[in-house]
Amino acid sequence: MSKFFKMAVRFSVIRQWSRSFSRFYSNGSSSHDTSGSIRGAGGAFGKKEKAVEDQYFHNLEVAQLDKMKAERTKHFEEEIESHRDSITDLEDQISRHKEKINRHQKKLTDQ
Repeated sequence: MSKFFKMAVRFSVIRQWSRSFSRFYSNGSSSHDTSGSIRGAGGAFGKKEKAVEDQYFHNLEVAQLDKMKAERTKHFEEEIESHRDSITDLEDQISRHKEKINRHQKKLTDQ
């Protein structure tokens, strides 16, 4: 598998995990005991807590996307550099072969 594909799969898993985690904690009603918790009590503090948690997970996802984009860009730059190196090597081979052809033609004309 390519490096980019592996990163995409990894990001997909992280994104799914963060969404499910966010949904679990963003849901105002949960099956466990909420006595004493601000969110369970409802009201403005509960709404603010939910908003803060949602913002945290949004920021986390944005940071993960930025990291993935940077890695992808780096990967593409490395690939381009590799192709440039290959082109240079092939051009060197072409020039060597042209020199061989010229030497052989010179030998044939000298005889």
